[in-house]
Amino acid sequence: MRMLSRLKEVMGNLLEAESSERDYNSDVYILLKAMVNASKSDGIIDEIEEKRIMEFMGDMTNMQRLFVEKEMRASLDIQSFIKEVPKGMEKQVYYMSLFAIDLDVASEMVYLDTLSKGLKLTNDEINNIHESLGAIKSA
Repeated sequence: MRMLSRLKEVMGNLLEAESSERDYNSDVYILLKAMVNASKSDGIIDEIEEKRIMEFMGDMTNMQRLFVEKEMRASLDIQSFIKEVPKGMEKQVYYMSLFAIDLDVASEMVYLDTLSKGLKLTNDEINNIHESLGAIKSA
């Protein structure tokens, strides 16, 4: 679980730096939705992806768990999600999306490509994120 600890540390630092400008709960919601949407991009959230999401959320109340489960069952609408992402969270959203999946099917690659273009990330930013997670780099 070293990767999960590192992820939480990185995300905590990123969110802390932005906390004065935005609501922390809203940021966590966007990051959760990034993970869930990426996990849905291949048509199904498998056990490993669900475990990553639940570990990211940590201890949850029953209400929070129901909310997460509802998000997992909701239809995937990437364009609407892109519009929800607050300015300044683009890289964090891409990072969490990539973290949530194994990037082993074409639909996941298409999803990340669509997401990166919608968030207006550069190839260098995308490649740095992929490198930081040890994932396949984008073109």
